[in-house]
Amino acid sequence: MIKWFSAPDYRIGKMKQGQVIKFETESSMDSIEKKDLRVLSYNLGFAAGPVQQTLADEHPESFFIANLDKFIDLVRAEQANVVLLQEVDLDSKRSWYMNQLEYIMGRLGWGYAAPVVDWDMYFPLRKERKITKATVVISKFPIVSNEYVQTSCKPNFESMLLNIFYYPLLWKSTMQRVGVEVGGKRLDVYNVHLCVWNRAARVAQAEYLSKWVNTASSGLDYIIGGDFNFQAYIRGTPVPSVDLAKAPFVNGFRDSLNGSKEILSRPGESAGRIHQNITFEERKHRYDFIFYSAGMTLKNTKVITGIDASDHFPVFGEFSFIE
Repeated sequence: MIKWFSAPDYRIGKMKQGQVIKFETESSMDSIEKKDLRVLSYNLGFAAGPVQQTLADEHPESFFIANLDKFIDLVRAEQANVVLLQEVDLDSKRSWYMNQLEYIMGRLGWGYAAPVVDWDMYFPLRKERKITKATVVISKFPIVSNEYVQTSCKPNFESMLLNIFYYPLLWKSTMQRVGVEVGGKRLDVYNVHLCVWNRAARVAQAEYLSKWVNTASSGLDYIIGGDFNFQAYIRGTPVPSVDLAKAPFVNGFRDSLNGSKEILSRPGESAGRIHQNITFEERKHRYDFIFYSAGMTLKNTKVITGIDASDHFPVFGEFSFIE
């Protein structure tokens, strides 16, 4: 209880070095050209399907496998070669303790992954029992680095008792920077899952992220994607009327990035216009974005609505590099 009252609403942590995993694969890089960058961003929602009533809805193991296979088929169909994932279970009772990352990489035959664990918790008296999940970048191209920052956020349930109880148990919000070698050139891939609990935390994270990108990726091309939780709120929390009435923070984020663009929105668009490209069906909102640097050209983009492996829809962009 003391921890709850003494803690700030959010706290952005220190930069840390993350893991880069090289998988054994027979895939050849010869067919992947520098100009063909095909990026998919997807909150996988631990493959729990389009409706999630709790953090651990009960489904048979075959249900999760079928949903992971839907995602893998989608990656192949879109010929993606870099994928930004959020909410990938690595060792959780709710998804039958399957390492979903290993399953995905094994089925795809890809060689590189950069995971950041953002929830590793044991709940002895609850049905969740154990949850270990991660934010991950996977790539056909070589991954050379992985660094990340995590943010702790206070929950904002309508019940104060729930807030106090859950605060020390909740996941952290991840922003990661992954170095990827594409055709002999370094591309920085930023994969984010911003705080779901309040706008102030998201705005602070976006400001931190823009400074990070402008400093660390100066002179480099970059992709910034993931779940921005734009105007988000979850069951059991108040409708964020103040957030919904304010100008979209994603507009200010883009404006701070020295000429970068976003695949489906334009500078100064209203929240209503942005939400027309729905990626979160329950709220009819857009949570998921891909921004790209001025040295890249967007060739094709879409929200992919024909998959129900998660409560989010993936967003896709095909890019070429300006020579």
